Amino acid sequence: MSIKIINKSRVTIYAAEKERNRLIKILLSDAKLIVGSLRDSLVRCGHEGCHCAKKPIHPVTRLSRLENGKLKNQVVRVADRVMVRKLSENYREHKKAISDLAKLNGEEIKLLKSVLKLKNVKYE
Repeated sequence: MSIKIINKSRVTIYAAEKERNRLIKILLSDAKLIVGSLRDSLVRCGHEGCHCAKKPIHPVTRLSRLENGKLKNQVVRVADRVMVRKLSENYREHKKAISDLAKLNGEEIKLLKSVLKLKNVKYE
């Protein structure tokens, strides 16, 4: 009975190791990152006679991040929006990989402890 459970656990552990290698490759890649989250919004420019006086229509992208416990917002230039969005997505992907790796570690430890219990022999 326990041999079947151990073999099933072995397959699960090997799958977890493959996932761990995939996550570590993400974390050790050469990708550049920008810390923060992007937010697109529409604003009014404030110029007299502009047609945005009644309804905000000018698109603005802002990068928000925490610095020394304070929220900092930075307006992203139009020419840099695509690059900043990609680098922000890279940061989000790295953060998710760290989270998934921590979760995987916890699951793997539980599985290994259950295998250890199955292998135990009582000394009498």
